[in-house]
Amino acid sequence: MFVDSHCHLDRVDLTPYGKDFAAFIEATTAAGIEQMLCVGIDLEAYPAMRGLVDPFAQIQVSVGVHPNEASGEEPTLERLLALAEDARVRAIGETGLDYARGAEPQEMERQQRRFRTHIAAARACGKPLVIHTRAARADTLRLLEEEGADAVGGVMHCFTEDWDTARAALDLGFMISFSGILT
Repeated sequence: MFVDSHCHLDRVDLTPYGKDFAAFIEATTAAGIEQMLCVGIDLEAYPAMRGLVDPFAQIQVSVGVHPNEASGEEPTLERLLALAEDARVRAIGETGLDYARGAEPQEMERQQRRFRTHIAAARACGKPLVIHTRAARADTLRLLEEEGADAVGGVMHCFTEDWDTARAALDLGFMISFSGILT
């Protein structure tokens, strides 16, 4: 069984499928992909993304706001928990920290506050986290520990750090993803 544990199906170029999402899903199924997790990255696009995948039982979703999303609705604990009540929501995120583009101190603080909110939501609803981390190894691990993320675990998506960071994440109950950035 193949599972795509991190996709953004609402951002797929459907041109090769005649702009038909159902034809695209049929092709993924024919290729052996039996389950998918469509990962949310902002709250504005979430309702359309959720509606798009609704007819397809093999697609689950996550809800969250990507650390690089600087505009749009800022997630609150209440908002994330309300969305997480949906049975198709299997995880909280995509969340985390991304300093790869040289984040200024104010931007780093904003990302850290948002990350804490996502961790609190995951803990409150008992769902795992989908974490994006780039060039933020120390802060990512510190916040995971401070906020008790080991209670829910999850996956370190977009992982480009070293073995020590991987070991620390594994010790906190997280899985490691080797994304396209690494390969």
